[in-house]
Amino acid sequence: MMRVIFQSEVKGVANKGDVKEVKDGYARNFLIPKGLAVEATRGRERELNDIKQRRREREEKARQDMLALASRLKGQVIVVAAKVGENDRLFGAVTNSDVADALRNLGHAVDRKKITMDPIKHLGEHQAILHLYAGITTEVMVRVIPQS
Repeated sequence: MMRVIFQSEVKGVANKGDVKEVKDGYARNFLIPKGLAVEATRGRERELNDIKQRRREREEKARQDMLALASRLKGQVIVVAAKVGENDRLFGAVTNSDVADALRNLGHAVDRKKITMDPIKHLGEHQAILHLYAGITTEVMVRVIPQS
């Protein structure tokens, strides 16, 4: 049996980055020549562990940044100006793209796909939910005002 580090996913066998023991012939004749795996040495395993540790640290930092952003945005009022017709009804609608642009103008980069809300067709205050990271959400108030 030979220990190998998989360089890419092999369906039904392993995912990229997995360290597994496989039969010698399978490793020497198929996995290694096709570049799907390399022989696991102490140095390569240490390097793989370092890469995984850096990835975990990056993900934790991103999670902490999103927690901080969620606490800053919680309950904040986002003002969006829109063209208005009769009875305070909007021409078109205010969508998650408009809210994302308003947040960007305030200095917060939030992808429009992470904003959940119904299209807004009237002036006033409406709620939007921001899904910032896995398990991290916050609500903001969207105030639609007439465009001057």
